Amino acid sequence: MLKKVKETLPISVTAMVEMKTTLRDGREVDLVSLTPEDTDRLLHMLSHMSEEALRWSMAPNKREWVDRWLNTPSLIQLAAEHAGQIVGFVCIEKYTHPKRRGIGYLGAYFHRDYTGTGLDTAMLECVLESARQEGVHKVDTGAVVDDEETVSLLEGFGFETEGRKRDDFFGDDEMYHDVLSMGRILNEEL
Repeated sequence: MLKKVKETLPISVTAMVEMKTTLRDGREVDLVSLTPEDTDRLLHMLSHMSEEALRWSMAPNKREWVDRWLNTPSLIQLAAEHAGQIVGFVCIEKYTHPKRRGIGYLGAYFHRDYTGTGLDTAMLECVLESARQEGVHKVDTGAVVDDEETVSLLEGFGFETEGRKRDDFFGDDEMYHDVLSMGRILNEEL
C-alpha cells in the first residue's frame, strides 16, 4: 500500500509542486517536475530500466531527444527522485494540432531497482489526475502485445484497447511484434 506523506495539488501544467510517496518497500520518493537542466539525469535513468522494460520500451535514448522532451511546453510530466537520482518518469504530451485538442500521449519509464514497488501506480495516478485537472479529455498510449505486465497495468487504469498495429515494433529478438493502441477518456467512471 502506498502512503502519501505530503501532497500539494499541481499549480500548472508544467509545474508540479513536490509530493512525497512511500513505496511498498518503505522507501520514500519525492515526486517533482523536471527542468531542461535535468536532461542528463533523466537520460541516465532511462538507461537503467529493467531488462524487461528495455526489451519492450521505446524510451528516448539520445540526449537531443530527452532535451527536446523537457523543453516541450505541452508536456505534463512528473519525475520520482530518491537519494538524488531520478528513478521514474511519467509524462503526457498534449497534441498541439487543433483537431487533436484535449488529447495527449502517455509515456512511463522506471529505474530497474524500483519495479514492483508501486512507484508506477503512484506516478500514473498523479499524472492522470493532473492531466484531467488541466482539461485533457483523452489519453492515448501504446503497448507491445507481448508486454503483458504493461498491458495489465494500463488496463488497471481504465485504458482500453482501441486497435492493433501489426508488426509495428522491431524487438531485440529481431522479430516484429504487434502494438496495441490503447486509450482512456479521463472523465469516464472506471
